[in-house]
Amino acid sequence: MRPFLLAGIAAALTVSAMTAVHAKDYEGVELKMLAIGDTSVTRLAPIVGEFEELTGAKVQIDMFPYPGLIDKIVIEASANRPSYQLMWVDSPWVGVLGESGALEDLTDWVKRDAEEIHLDDIIPIQLQENTWQGRLLAFPASGMIWHQNYRKDLYEHPDEQAAFQEKYGYELAPAQTWDQYIDIAEFFTRAAGETLAGETLDKDFYGNAQAYSRVAGAITHDFFPIMRSFGGQYWDPETGLCAMDGQAALAAADVMKRLVAFNPPDYLGLMWDIRTGYMERGEVAQSSYWSVRTVRLTNPDEAVLPTIGEAGYAPSPTGDGEPQPTMTGALSFGINSKASDREKEAAWEFIKWGTSRDMMRRFAEEGSGVSQFHKSILADPALQEDYPYYQVLLETQENAQRRIFHPFYADVEEVFGVELNKFMAGETETAEEALTNGCTKINTRLKVFPEELRLRWINDAPAAIFQ
Repeated sequence: MRPFLLAGIAAALTVSAMTAVHAKDYEGVELKMLAIGDTSVTRLAPIVGEFEELTGAKVQIDMFPYPGLIDKIVIEASANRPSYQLMWVDSPWVGVLGESGALEDLTDWVKRDAEEIHLDDIIPIQLQENTWQGRLLAFPASGMIWHQNYRKDLYEHPDEQAAFQEKYGYELAPAQTWDQYIDIAEFFTRAAGETLAGETLDKDFYGNAQAYSRVAGAITHDFFPIMRSFGGQYWDPETGLCAMDGQAALAAADVMKRLVAFNPPDYLGLMWDIRTGYMERGEVAQSSYWSVRTVRLTNPDEAVLPTIGEAGYAPSPTGDGEPQPTMTGALSFGINSKASDREKEAAWEFIKWGTSRDMMRRFAEEGSGVSQFHKSILADPALQEDYPYYQVLLETQENAQRRIFHPFYADVEEVFGVELNKFMAGETETAEEALTNGCTKINTRLKVFPEELRLRWINDAPAAIFQ
């Protein structure tokens, strides 16, 4: 890793600048954040004392499980005297939180402080991820894409390359199509006692690890990027109704079903962190997931893989190998609209401090890492050497599409989570039946609203900060 000196200098400059402007401005203000144990939070929580020293404001970060967190946020935002002023926000939630008025509009603050926050250095799609009807409701703390992680050391092993070429008739390399991805998953699935890269396995090794759990729609978090990679869309642009039962969705469901045979036996219960654990422990050949967890693959304090092999990174496969817009996401910080004016001002200072370019560079140079969203950091050659996935993270977002952002996202997550899980478990015979069931249930709820409103909900109005 790069020397800690640079990180120390950056931190000192940040402290110096903030001390000059904000020294003890918020003495007596107490802020609480409702959050989860995402890397954007776990990297920040141990050093909140630095912010307290600079501003006088006290900060407490409470971390909860992801399932149910959106409900806690809605409850907090409806309270006249909320307990939490700061909210950790997953970008698909901005629809329901925006429509309900739960989060403060950050647009004016961002415009005012554009130079301070280096607005022109932030990847635009990461900001757009946090908008609802053009209003910026949260600020990115961790920008991410959906991509594939793979065992680079195994892919480059001569014995494995030769065996793969002989069996499939083409070279072993990161998959460009889902058919290739399935071939690779099949090839690397080995039982204990078989040989892998010249070594005898003492336990089973899996070709792939995908999330199939219906809890909090974990399976949908994998299904929708695959659907996107076939060119699929969530909504019918003419009616605003569910379109997640078309050919692209059927193809995505088929891919996930074919991958079942090469997944760990507990596949139906795999959520995000359990699934990524297989790659982190070096027990799987490939796994496609969000880059927010990829940061762990270079850190021996969080993953076994760096000590036994090497991870590689590549864009998501697509249906025919031709480019499709990358599926992006943002894990962000927002402000409770029911907080007092002084609390809101202090909360914005905390967001600027915790998501600043200097802080993100500090995390990177200290080796702890966060899934980055500043162009200059992702493009830094020295940091790309430390974090090879930075280049993938930067290049793929040039052609990107944001995640689902509809007010009914929670319903979609729940309904499709159950229907897809049942199909993968064999409880539903066909993908068509599962997806039709899902769309029917969603449309039953949507059809009570006028078409004009449904169309507004699916309109991704550009953020006003870009004007």
